[in-house]
Order: sequence, then C-alpha cells, then structure tokens
Amino acid sequence: MLRLHLPKKGDLRDPNNWRDITLLSIPGKVLCAILADRIRPAIEKVLREEQAGFRPNRGCSDQIFTLRRIIEKSINKRYGIILNFIDFEKAFDSVHQESLWEILKSYGIPTKIVEIIKSLYEDAESCVKVNEEENTAWFKIKTGVRQECILSPLLFIIAIDWVLQKALKDQKLGIKLNYKQEIEDLDFADDIVLIADNTQKMQEKTDRIDTH
Repeated sequence: MLRLHLPKKGDLRDPNNWRDITLLSIPGKVLCAILADRIRPAIEKVLREEQAGFRPNRGCSDQIFTLRRIIEKSINKRYGIILNFIDFEKAFDSVHQESLWEILKSYGIPTKIVEIIKSLYEDAESCVKVNEEENTAWFKIKTGVRQECILSPLLFIIAIDWVLQKALKDQKLGIKLNYKQEIEDLDFADDIVLIADNTQKMQEKTDRIDTH
C-alpha cells in the first residue's frame, strides 16, 4: 500500500500536523465496500445508541441538538452538569488489530467475514510517497485501521463502542434524562463528550475509559 502525507493546519515541522491517506487498489475498494455492507446490519443491532458516527440516518447535528437540550434542561431545572470532551489522538492508528478481530466476533460478525477482513491486514506493508519520484522503504503495519478505506470507519466505531461498553455499562455515572433513561455520553466516531452531574462521577468515568 502506498501512503501520501497531506498537510493539516499548524507547524508543518511537527509530524502530528500531517495526515496519512492510504491509496488502495480498485478491486480492494470494491471488496471493502461489500464487506461494509455485510457487517453493517449486524453491528447496528449491538452498537450503543450514544454513537452517531458513520451510522444510517444519524449525524453530528443529532448529537449537538441532544447536548444543547441537556444543557438547557440543566439550566431550567437549576442543577449542575459536568462535560468532558475527548478526542482520541491518531484514532484510526490506535486500534489494536488482534483485539479488533475478537471484538468483531463478539458483535456477531460471522467468522468467515472476520477472517476475510483479517486477511486484508495480515503481512500488510506500506511505503510513503516523499515526492514525485521517490518513496520510502517498505515497512510492516502491525496496528491501526487504514485511512481512507470505506471499511475503516465501521471497524473503528466497533472498537470504540466496545471500550465504552466495558467502561460504562451499569455504572450509573451519567445524568437522568427522565425517570427511565440515563445518559452517560454522546459520541460521533472518536469525538466523545462524557456527561455527569458531579466531578467525582466524571473522574471515575474518565479513569475507567482510560484503563480500558
């Protein structure tokens, strides 16, 4: 796989201000699109409702509206809320591949499909295009999901969903929306806002996510 470095904002002498994209073959893109269509129905049944990223009929505006309503309610009812905004650095690059394959199986993805996805990453090598005529040496890729691959957003939200499920399930560290419903967080892919009604709960919630 060939990678291109594209500049972002800020000091371009800082490697963090460059973004990698992976150039994939046309057959590879078609295969990944088919795989994405195959796994989407299965994961929609198990993903947390709080996640709106890369999902049908959901978007960032939904989360903004919900958060605004929560803030307005807290003002009207005169109770405090604590918000902690989390943005995972190098999110796609941080996914542990071997853990991801097991998570996919636990989310009901057929083993055959998981093995096909796994084969796309096994012994994967890449190089970086330096200029029009020069590339770096080839190197192995052992972690992360591929940038600009149609399958990667789904793989990522599955991984982050598993982390949040394990960290927050049945912890009651959020706020009550009504007498039946409690909300712990709102997510759009790797952009996450944790919600609590006091600093102690927020610290415990943040620590639990950090340890997972």
